[in-house]
Parts: sequence; C-alpha cells; structure tokens
Amino acid sequence: MHTKFADFGAILSRHATARPEAIAIKEGEMTWRYGDVQRYTNALIRLLRSIGVHRHEVVALMVPNSGAFVVAFFAISDSGCVVAPFNIRYQQQELRYYIEDTMPAAIIISPELRSTVAAAMEGIAQPPAILTVDNDGHAHILNAPNRATGGTTGPFDPGKDYLLLQYTSGSTGAPKRIYRTHEQLLLELEQLQSAFELEPSDRFIGVAPFSHVNGLVRTMMASMYVGGTLYPMASFDRRRALDIITNERITYFGGVPYMFVLLADTPMRGQVDLSSIRVAFSASAPLLEPDNRRFCAKYGIAVRQLYGSTETGTISVNLGGDPLERPESVGTPLSGVRIEVIDDRGLELPANQEGEVVISSPWAITAYEGNERATEEAFVDGKYRSGDLGILDQENYLQLTGRKKFMINRGGFKVNPLEVEKAILSMDKVSEAVVVGQVSRFGDESVRAVVVAGETCDPDEIIEHCRARIADYKVPSVIEFRDELPKSQTGKILRHEL
Repeated sequence: MHTKFADFGAILSRHATARPEAIAIKEGEMTWRYGDVQRYTNALIRLLRSIGVHRHEVVALMVPNSGAFVVAFFAISDSGCVVAPFNIRYQQQELRYYIEDTMPAAIIISPELRSTVAAAMEGIAQPPAILTVDNDGHAHILNAPNRATGGTTGPFDPGKDYLLLQYTSGSTGAPKRIYRTHEQLLLELEQLQSAFELEPSDRFIGVAPFSHVNGLVRTMMASMYVGGTLYPMASFDRRRALDIITNERITYFGGVPYMFVLLADTPMRGQVDLSSIRVAFSASAPLLEPDNRRFCAKYGIAVRQLYGSTETGTISVNLGGDPLERPESVGTPLSGVRIEVIDDRGLELPANQEGEVVISSPWAITAYEGNERATEEAFVDGKYRSGDLGILDQENYLQLTGRKKFMINRGGFKVNPLEVEKAILSMDKVSEAVVVGQVSRFGDESVRAVVVAGETCDPDEIIEHCRARIADYKVPSVIEFRDELPKSQTGKILRHEL
C-alpha cells in the first residue's frame, strides 16, 4: 500500500529539512525545533552504530514521556531497528522477563532508572548495551559489552520491516509479542490525520504514557507525523495539564477515562480555558456517559470515544456530530477497517444484536510472533477476535457492552490476574488467592484480590508485598479476606462467583 512517507524516519527528515525552525516539542522551559530533534537523533544514531547495533535488531526504550523519548524513538527507527517501549513502572522481575524475551541489542533509559535496570540484568548471559538519554536529548553510553550481533542486511521493505514491538497480556499467562511494520503504522497515522483533520498548527498534549499504544501512536507519533507541536508530560498532573492546555492553546487531547473524570472533579482555580481544544478523545476503556457529561458541562467540550487495541491499532472513533448524542458509542470504523459482530458459532450477527467484536484492518497484526496457540485462538482468516462484546447498529456505529475474557483493563493497561495472584501467593501467610476486575468509578476496572490467609494478615501488608514485585497499576486496590474460595467439584476456582 502507498503511504506518503517511505518509513517512519522519513517523517523527521522531511520536517527538519522543510521547516527546521518549526517547534516540534515544548517541555517546561525547553523548546525543541525540528532541526534540533534531527541533530540529537543523528548523534544517538552514531552512538548506536559505534557499539555495534545493526538493522533489524531490537532496541528497548525505557524513558518517560519527554523530548528525550521522541529523540530515542526516531534514532532507533532511523537505525533500521525495532523499538520496544518498556513501561518505566516495571519492577525488577518484570523488567528482567522483558529483557530476556526481547533480547535487545541495547536499552535506552532515563538516568534515574539505572539502578533498576542494572539489578534486572544481573546474571543475564548476554546483557544488552545500556545508554542513557538526558532530558536535554544528549545521550551517553553506560555499558557496551562485546556481543554477537543479530542484525541483518538487505533492502529495506516498509511492508515487512518491523518498527514496533509491544506486548499484550493474555488470559493464559505469558505476555504475547506484537510486531507492527513501518507501513502498518504509517497507514494508521494517515487515517488518524484524515479522521481528525490534523495540521502542522495543531498542538498535542502528551498525557497518556508513550510506552502504551494510546499515547505512543495516537499522540506522540501522530504529532510528529503532521509536523505539529508536542507537549509531553512525564506523569499526569491535572492542574499542570489544565495550565498547559490554557496557556499553550492545546488543540489535541487524547487521554483515558480517569483523566477526564479527575478533570471533571477538579475545583476551578485561576484562569482555565479549554476552548482551544478541537480534538478530545478517550481510549483504552469506556468513558461513562455521566462522567462525559460532567466534563462537558464544566469545560464546554464533549469527549469522543475511540476504540482500538495493541493488536489492531485504532479501529473506530465517534466522529459524527455531537458525541453525547451517542455517548456510549465508539463510533464507526476508520477507512479500510471492517468490524463484524459474531455469535459463539462464529457467524456474523445482524445489526443491533450483541456478540463478539471481530476486526480486520490493513494496520492490524494477523498473528502473535512465536505463539501459534494464542494465534489460533485470537485470529481466524486474518481477522482478530477481540474478546470484547459489542453491538453494531444499522449505521455501523459500534457500542461495546462487556468483555468476554477475564483480563483486567486498568486505565488502558492490561493486567493479567494470574501474574498478580503469583505475586500474592509468594507470601508465606497466604494460602489461596484469586484476582478479578471490578468496574471502577472511572469506567475502567480496578484490581480486586480475594485472599485466604493461613494466619493473620493485613491488607496493607499484601499491597506492599505486591508493590515490590509488580508494576503499581497491577497492585490490587481492594483486598478481601475469605475463609474459603468458591470451587467446582473438580476444585477449579469459580471466578464468576467473585
């Protein structure tokens, strides 16, 4: 398929050549012009080459939302490598798993993560090189062990060469690898630009984590694609976000439900003006209608619902007229996307009947790398079985009605209950544990643990135990003690009764 850029790196090259003085990123007191981003990117490319990183190798990226993240992402891409964004909240055990699974040639981190990364790599036979990238974009080599390279040569093919490696957790346990090519991501970005009518004059606030598909593709990459200006936030702070939107006249705000809920609940203080926003969408979980209406009543902006996943990229968005006319709809498919709703036999259902949402798209994957079993379960004839339940109306508007799988969706991050249970069960005081999701007031799910303790145990003790072993968004927010768990005759825990 044809895209207007040959590969993702060509985006920066074009903007830096045509508009070198145009502002690419504003971060606090720092201003990065497209020419600056290109210079820092080229310097980091030279560092990667100097330590023997070659095309087609994986380079991990563990940096918070920042200009430094953008520079590192472009440098990895322009080196012909695959970017593997790691969540900065990963704890040592989690990080070790992902390092061992991706086998990156290098990992680029922010300086404050050095001790976490060093601890995670202890004992790894062939550790990756470690580079740091400062807030101002300057990169440094921390450690570059001698290593056999896994890179390959040959002509570049945007339809086959991977740009992005991400993971999605599955109900069967181990996270699944998702590779997407340059062409797939460029096609998605092209459709996002068309759907939202994006221009170089647009100003994007980067509040959703860039390690996650929502913040990465729909904000960071989208802003660079159109040559706009990005305002990254390392972490979401509602008052600072309001200040940035007001003072910088932000036009594009892509978030997750809890952000809009918190903003709707924020007492007005000083000058707050969100009238510059022309694109506001919520993704990763449903934004409840009462919350959307409260946000709209306070700021005069109705939030549009967007639907997608790591496997598929962006699928649909509620673009038609006033989004509050169809407040629970995630809209109609983007151009080139087909959505079907099927029954348990795999047959397509007529309009207005609930079933499983099945997706086919030019920018969606059609298999999980190295996982035939998971591929067979999730993909049929090149179509992705989402595990989501939904209804398509006669105008092709999709409404999500539930989740078929028992994975927990916490603010857009997928939480595997089995992983959380393993962390809890590593406590000597706990004999049994089961983890389930429950709807939170933000419209996503919170993590609830039901525990059978062999001796006296305090909820805070379990929470602290988990915090040392798993990312904070996976840590249970509710601990419930029971004398026993409901089980079937065969001893299987009956999750649906919890």
